[in-house]
Amino acid sequence: MSSPGLQGLRPWIVQRVSAVYIAVFVVYFVAVFLLNRPFDFSQWLSWVAAPYNNVAVGLFLIAILWHAWIGVRDIVLDYVPNVVGRLLVLTLVACVVLGSGLLGFKALFLAVIH
Repeated sequence: MSSPGLQGLRPWIVQRVSAVYIAVFVVYFVAVFLLNRPFDFSQWLSWVAAPYNNVAVGLFLIAILWHAWIGVRDIVLDYVPNVVGRLLVLTLVACVVLGSGLLGFKALFLAVIH
């Protein structure tokens, strides 16, 4: 059973959790690169291909895309009053988010098999 007052609670929680993960990952990422300078391409590739880093980067990509989708969706729902226009904008945003996700995961996959 769904309560009408709680319809926005789940996206709100997802956006807050994804923001925390994004912040933690960025701190980890900056620390790694500050401690291991200079980073050349082969070191970068081996860093991304390490299983725990690959999973962390994949989760980061999911968090970024999910966070962006929720934020843009809320903005579109608030500021685009026309239903057809809203549907068009949300469809375009969904295509961009999905395309970005596919491109990001393709890059992660290629880093692992390289």
